[in-house]
Amino acid sequence: MLHEIKNTGKMFVLEQDGLRSYLVYRISGSAIEFTDAFVPPVHRGRGYASALILYGIHFAVMNGLLIKASCPAAAEYLRRNPEWHYTLAIAEAV
Repeated sequence: MLHEIKNTGKMFVLEQDGLRSYLVYRISGSAIEFTDAFVPPVHRGRGYASALILYGIHFAVMNGLLIKASCPAAAEYLRRNPEWHYTLAIAEAV
């Protein structure tokens, strides 16, 4: 399933059926922090949060940024996908 995700400079946004899912981030120095994620209830379980988080991870890697996952959804995604642990800014318990 392909999704068009846009970067607003403060969040990655996926719009579907007139509804917006997003992953909020902030960049400080050489790190990007994922602070909040939201998917409308009718779109949950369709992989939108995972698509946004993976997009954010790719954005970080392509821009030489390390990741801090303050958002529970992002932290859980990284815990379940250890191939991305090298991107973490700090040694988090994942």
